[in-house]
Amino acid sequence: MADALVTAEGLGKTYGVTNPTRALDGVSFEIDDAEFVSIIGRSGSGKSTLLNLVGLLDTPTDGSLRLDGHDAASLDKDGRSHLRNGLLGFVFQFHYLLPEFSVMENLTMPARIAGKPADKSEGAFVEELVEMLGLEGLSKKGANDLSGGQKQRVAIGRALMNRPRIVLADEPTGNLDTENTEAVYELFRQFNQQWGTTFIIVTHDQAIAQRTDRIIEIRDGRLVQDVRNTYGKPVAMLGEGLPGR
Repeated sequence: MADALVTAEGLGKTYGVTNPTRALDGVSFEIDDAEFVSIIGRSGSGKSTLLNLVGLLDTPTDGSLRLDGHDAASLDKDGRSHLRNGLLGFVFQFHYLLPEFSVMENLTMPARIAGKPADKSEGAFVEELVEMLGLEGLSKKGANDLSGGQKQRVAIGRALMNRPRIVLADEPTGNLDTENTEAVYELFRQFNQQWGTTFIIVTHDQAIAQRTDRIIEIRDGRLVQDVRNTYGKPVAMLGEGLPGR
């Protein structure tokens, strides 16, 4: 039987030695290809810690993590970097665009870093990506000349530039208005459905969480809910009073 794309078993994270803080405690789950998952919970519940562990941006104190069949604990720094760059894309609440570069330069930065050749196939892919993001006509604009929604769309495109199998999104709509929040959700869905990209989205937005196919809830560092969304009655949110409750 093939491995799940992401497998966490008893995953835990403790910070500090003198006064240790248990940020994540015994979290286990599997996520497969093309899933569309949200992670919810109170501020400080451990959901961003979990995302950082899955993203290989941090290492667990205990438990195990496998990504695409690779045991994360067995990888050295270069191995983790190689797996992260090939398998994962990241979208954050703040877009972190490089202001001195154009839209196209920001968008293609991951490909440049990876040393991908600027051949016809790559050019065709970039054109397709720009069209799907609704950024036609903006390629030469500077990053600072864009609206907040446009900047986040560039950040999404940058995350997808190396065709990752998994996109990790940490509060990707936290700074956006309702219209742009909807646009980001629709983009995520489009890439999920057309490309089979797995999305793992940390969010405080109940409206977004209720429209994902699976909801994982973290409370005080523990997994307290992992449910499939049937899109019937709303899934019960056990954590903080999310917006709209």
